[in-house]
Amino acid sequence: MSEQVFLGLGSNIGDKETNLFSAIAALDLREDCSVIKTASIYETAPLYKIDQPIFLNTVIEITTSLIPEDLLLECQKIEVMLGRPKDHKKNLPRVIDIDILCFKTILVKLPNLEIPHIDLRNRRFVLLPFSEIAPDYIVSGYRKTVRDLLKICPDQSLVKIHNLEKSA
Repeated sequence: MSEQVFLGLGSNIGDKETNLFSAIAALDLREDCSVIKTASIYETAPLYKIDQPIFLNTVIEITTSLIPEDLLLECQKIEVMLGRPKDHKKNLPRVIDIDILCFKTILVKLPNLEIPHIDLRNRRFVLLPFSEIAPDYIVSGYRKTVRDLLKICPDQSLVKIHNLEKSA
């Protein structure tokens, strides 16, 4: 049985667009995953460690037959395949980052995985593309729609649509 899942993707090293597209393609090529929707790509300034390149971010909707823990492992394998070191430190520049934002209505709280994503409600760079593809999706644990979470998000940093033609 396939479950509805939302993933957040980000990149700020190398060919950022290609990194995002490659990660999406790698997920879609799997037999146990299917990409359903992809939000626009957004440019965002780094939040926590600001002396690094800007990020490109997007959110995708997939369906998968994997359980959350196995999906996390597969996302991590894709990150490593695209050049992210296994021992990558949090909030540092990265080739690719794939986060599980929501997994149907499942709540998960493990040492290495929390669903919905622990920082989902505090990240405009996630909520804006998420609201583009699923504004009325009710985020388990918060009992609020993505649109409502965006309205009350404390992060007011600039998040703007990335112009693909300009970067080509």
